[in-house]
Amino acid sequence: MQLDSTRIAIRERDILDICDLSLQVFRVFARPLLLALAVGIVPMMALNYLLLGMLDYERLATPGPHQSDNAMTYYYACLTLVIWEIPLATAPATLFLGQAMFAPEISGRQLIRDLRRSLPQLLVFQVFLRGLLTPICLWILPYTFRPYLNEVILLERNPLYAKRNGMSTWKRCNALHDGSFGDLLGRWMATLVFAALMTVSFYYALWFGYSKVLRDSADEAAKYSLVFPLALWLTVGYFTVVRFLSYLDLRIRREGWEVELQMRAEAASLTRLPT
Repeated sequence: MQLDSTRIAIRERDILDICDLSLQVFRVFARPLLLALAVGIVPMMALNYLLLGMLDYERLATPGPHQSDNAMTYYYACLTLVIWEIPLATAPATLFLGQAMFAPEISGRQLIRDLRRSLPQLLVFQVFLRGLLTPICLWILPYTFRPYLNEVILLERNPLYAKRNGMSTWKRCNALHDGSFGDLLGRWMATLVFAALMTVSFYYALWFGYSKVLRDSADEAAKYSLVFPLALWLTVGYFTVVRFLSYLDLRIRREGWEVELQMRAEAASLTRLPT
């Protein structure tokens, strides 16, 4: 890896700059990034299709006195599942972005190895821990107060339990986020607004295109079984890049990460060791 030659300029950015840069990242890495997103998202979409199918898509699309209530129940259930699955579904894309930041060539085998090594901690923190918080409706708190937990697990790969004075994953996560609550909360709220608007835009654009392709025979049930989930996951894919770039920005602001990279690259060149 070339620590002193990154694919993205290392500097502080506000949330609007990060959103704009995310579009540029998608443009440059469109094919491999979409593939990495599909690897994680497609299985989740299939699982949700089966789980939410118990609500009966045809009944949801049938006009009736309780259609609105049934639709809201579906939207809430679908949104809850997607939010729950985001950390696992976006893990391959996050690893790809971390590797693409430095490496001129992307190694699929290395991505698989890194994902396999990180999977136990993903299950502990993002599945088991949030599962314990679910009964008291606190399962979304990690996104608010520790939004870059996934990046810490996947990209920094600290041990789950560290020896005395060592740095475990949770200690590292706390060290990264502590002292930035106001800024993180503001960015989270702005992101929430942008994500809601983007999801609505995707939803109506996809439904319009779907209806035009099938003309007057468009299946109303597809709104629930296909269009709404796809709109959600498209938004998730874009904000996976936003979250990764925001993680880098936090490290730059809190830790002077650009200076660290330069020092590590210089030390490696002096000792002639591979980085």
